Amino acid sequence: MSAKDILWRLIDNDIPLSDDDFRTYLVKDGTITEEDLKVWNEAVKKVKEAYKKLTATHIAVKLLNESLNLLNSINPKKPFPPDTKVRFEEVKQNIKKVIEELGK
Repeated sequence: MSAKDILWRLIDNDIPLSDDDFRTYLVKDGTITEEDLKVWNEAVKKVKEAYKKLTATHIAVKLLNESLNLLNSINPKKPFPPDTKVRFEEVKQNIKKVIEELGK
């Protein structure tokens, strides 16, 4: 799968599912804070920017690395429920895959 395809799947499928988790109950539950939600939103914004800038590989990689660092900084107060954890980790893994693909 190409970097563009992986990024599109992230934007079209993986991110919206995790976003629903974050907004629907994790903030209300107290698992993550409003600050974590802001970090999530910033990371998502960088992924979308990277998609738009795929032709400038070095810029896209920089944005994706920034996004990954932001996602890694999210510290839940309680462990994520299993399905949420899987989706969140999948987002991070797919960002890593795109970075690897663009680095080839």
